Amino acid sequence: MQPKAALLLALSASLATLAPVAAKADDSAKVIAPSELPFIKVSAGVRLKELTGRAAPAGARSTLGSVALFELDPGHASAWSHNKAGEESFFILEGHGEVWTGSVAHAVGPGDYILIPPAVVRSIRASKGEVLRFYAITTPAWSKDDDVLVPAPEGAPK
Repeated sequence: MQPKAALLLALSASLATLAPVAAKADDSAKVIAPSELPFIKVSAGVRLKELTGRAAPAGARSTLGSVALFELDPGHASAWSHNKAGEESFFILEGHGEVWTGSVAHAVGPGDYILIPPAVVRSIRASKGEVLRFYAITTPAWSKDDDVLVPAPEGAPK
């Protein structure tokens, strides 16, 4: 066998041993394009796309954490609620609004990140005149059993 052929054969054998590792690495990653997912209507003027979590597309389901892309129409708000165990955070992409924790309002805009511990009653509201787009990240993954709907606190908008 010529040296060049022997080198190609050895290189081919080496690559063959790496192929299962590369396949496993490719199988463990999932690229999700939010533009390809349908919106889920949560309530009037509030919709989401779940990118990962318990109800995410096949290959992106997880109980460890969830990420949802939310859109709130101008002047609309999420329901008042709190999580029993889940820690939640919001990362604002576009628009302006307020995150209410109890009866305290926190102004938010693009680039803001809000961390909400479990048991903190909260709602997020879009300003009038602009859509509010943000990612909601929950750990462990959001579940209906962990989410408790409550009335608006005294002094907070309904």
